[in-house]
Amino acid sequence: MPIYPCPKPPKKEKKGKLQRRNKSDGQEVEICVSPEEWEARREEVGTAAGFMCQAPKCDTVAPLHDIEVEREEGVMPYIVRAGQAAHRTPRRMGGGSRDDKRGNLLWLCWVCHHMETIGKLVIE
Repeated sequence: MPIYPCPKPPKKEKKGKLQRRNKSDGQEVEICVSPEEWEARREEVGTAAGFMCQAPKCDTVAPLHDIEVEREEGVMPYIVRAGQAAHRTPRRMGGGSRDDKRGNLLWLCWVCHHMETIGKLVIE
């Protein structure tokens, strides 16, 4: 008789409003609790940036969602990758809590976001 693993418990859906908390230094932070809230904040950041990468010396268009661009017959289409909302003060630099305030977020193309994540690009 085969042994089946126990099924995982269903994930709890996080619902609620944007949470506001105080850090230990007294600063207030905002945290997007649900995926819908994060997507709405991401759209705010992208719209404010005109869906252009905000990294210095980068003028890449970074749309809200991936866009497939068709080319002539027989040539593979290419994909314009979606932009990323990145934290100005990352968790690794600002302590354990995340701050999703509009002023703490930048709109980056996926290449700049990756370079910033691995430490090859510093944005001040």
